Amino acid sequence: MNTTRDLRTPCYAGGSPYRPLYSPHSGRSRPRDCRRDKVIALSSPELGWARFWEIISSQLERHAYSNSSRELYRNVLRGFYRKARCAPASVTGELIAAHLNRLVAEHYSWNWIGMNISVLRSVFDKLGGQALATRFMTPKRPMHLPEILSPGEIRQLLAAATTTRDQLLLGLLYGCGLKVGEVRQLTWSAVDAQRGHIRVRHARGRNDRTLPIPPELLPVLKAGAERCPPADYIFQGRVAGTPLSARMVQLILRKAVNATNILKTVTCMTLRHSFAVHCIEKGDSIRAVQEALGHESVDTTLLYERCILPRDATSPLDRLRQQTTPPTGENEPNPQASDGSLFDKPLSVTECELPFRDTSSRNPAREFYSLLKTQIIGRFLCRRRGTIRAG
Repeated sequence: MNTTRDLRTPCYAGGSPYRPLYSPHSGRSRPRDCRRDKVIALSSPELGWARFWEIISSQLERHAYSNSSRELYRNVLRGFYRKARCAPASVTGELIAAHLNRLVAEHYSWNWIGMNISVLRSVFDKLGGQALATRFMTPKRPMHLPEILSPGEIRQLLAAATTTRDQLLLGLLYGCGLKVGEVRQLTWSAVDAQRGHIRVRHARGRNDRTLPIPPELLPVLKAGAERCPPADYIFQGRVAGTPLSARMVQLILRKAVNATNILKTVTCMTLRHSFAVHCIEKGDSIRAVQEALGHESVDTTLLYERCILPRDATSPLDRLRQQTTPPTGENEPNPQASDGSLFDKPLSVTECELPFRDTSSRNPAREFYSLLKTQIIGRFLCRRRGTIRAG
C-alpha cells in the first residue's frame, strides 16, 4: 500500500513554486518554496473578517513587514470585501477573478492590479492553504524612463526653498540620493562631521550604507550634531520625538517647485533619479552608484543608463547641415545654402497661424452653451440667489 503523501507545491502562473512571506527586515533567510504553510482555517464559516485580519496582521508583524506594507494589505482586503460581501471561507477563484476584472474595467494602474494579485495570493493561498490565485499572472510592467532635472533646474529648486530646513532637506534628497523614508529617519547620531559622512541605517533591508555629505550641507549638519541630542531626528515633526511626515516632505518640495518655472512633474524620487543620472554623466562607475543608492541588483542601476545620450551620438540632420555646400556648375549657388542652412526660408514661429479660436463669424451654439453654463452656475453654485430669465 502506497502511503506517500502528495507534496505538490502550488506554483505561480509562470511555473515557479510559491515562496512564503518574506521581508528583508526580518533577518531570516528566504526559502526557495513553501509547503504546508497554512495558518488560517478558511473552512470555518464562523470566521469573520475582523478575526481574519487579526491573524493576517499578526503574521505580517511576525515576518517584520513594515507599517506601509501592512497598511497596503489592509487597503487591498478592505476593497475586496466591499465588492465580494461574503465570509472569508466563501471566497472562490471566480470572486477573485471578478474583482480583478472590475479593477481592469475601471482603468486602475498595472501597479495596483499587481498588488491586489500579490496580496490575495499571499492571504488565501500561502496563509490559507488554498489554490485560488495560482492562475493569475502579474501584469507586465511598462518600462518608462524617469523624469530627470537638469543641473540648472536643480539650482532653481534649491534656491526656491524658503528656510534652512527646507534647503537641507532638498539638498540631502538630491545630494545623497535618499528616499523620503530614509531622509525622515535620519538622526544626529548618523552624522560624522569629522569624516564628512552620513550613515543611512537599516535601508534596503538590514544593509547600512555610508554616504559623503555635500560640502554645502556640512556646516549646518556639523552645528546640529554639536548642539542637538544624538537620538533626535534631524527633521522634527509637529510632535516632539517624531520625524517629519512623508506628506510634509512632499508639500515642501511642491512649494519649491511652484516657486520656479519648472514645467516637469517633480517628486521626491525625481531628485533621487537626477542624482543617479548626474553621477553617471560625471563619470562615476555603475558599482559606485549602486552602492550609493543601496540597490541590491545592478540591473536596477543600469536602467539609468537609458536616460543618458551617448556622447558620440549626433543627429543625421546635423551631419547633413555640416555637409551642405554651395552647388557648382551652371546654376548659381543658393544664398541660403551658403551659410549651411537646410531650408530655403528660416523657420519662424511668428509666421505660424494657429486658428484656435474662430472670431470671424458668430457661433450660435457656442453662445448658447456659454449662456446655459452661466445660468446653472449662477443658480446652484453661487450664494447669491438669482432667477433664470427667458432669453
